[in-house]
Amino acid sequence: SMVLVPGISRRFPDVPIVAAGGFADGRGLAAALALGADAVAMGSRFAVTEESSLARQMKEIVSSADSTESDTLYGKNFDGIPARVLRSDESLRLIKRPAPLPVVVYRAFNAARKMNIPLYKVIPGLVTQWEKMYIIAQFGAATESIMKATVEGDHVKGVQFIGQSQGLINDIPTCEELVQRIISEALDASLKNTATLSGEA
Repeated sequence: SMVLVPGISRRFPDVPIVAAGGFADGRGLAAALALGADAVAMGSRFAVTEESSLARQMKEIVSSADSTESDTLYGKNFDGIPARVLRSDESLRLIKRPAPLPVVVYRAFNAARKMNIPLYKVIPGLVTQWEKMYIIAQFGAATESIMKATVEGDHVKGVQFIGQSQGLINDIPTCEELVQRIISEALDASLKNTATLSGEA
């Protein structure tokens, strides 16, 4: 973000830029604005709010005082696409090696059936675009573990996607409370930086 956001904002000055990755409070918003962004995305932060449909148990684990950014794992064995997830028994098992091919295909077909996707639409893709379809199949295979975490709140058998900003999340506010706090923190950070740069601090 420190290089990408200023680079993009300089090259495309008329394009609105939303910075994403690691933002969870007003200090991050203030930093992103200073770098040239127009806004920030805070997926993990807003997932842990009262209005979020994420399982309450997962919200409590993420916002626990004991949780830090070190409680996450990064890899591509979870759903075929590189991603960060909450450390759990299941995610530790999956990061060591991806699910075997027969298991991936079986789970992918089950996921397709649950989403009412006809198998005749899935099978040709497996044959003609194997690499792309394998990634999609891995995602389908991961659906069960993802649902266990996000819907059922099962931290042992489930896999919960989360960003490094987990280390900055320590409560479960309402969205309104969170937005007001972020704005207040961003204003405070901006004023502090202005005072520091002007020699008034």
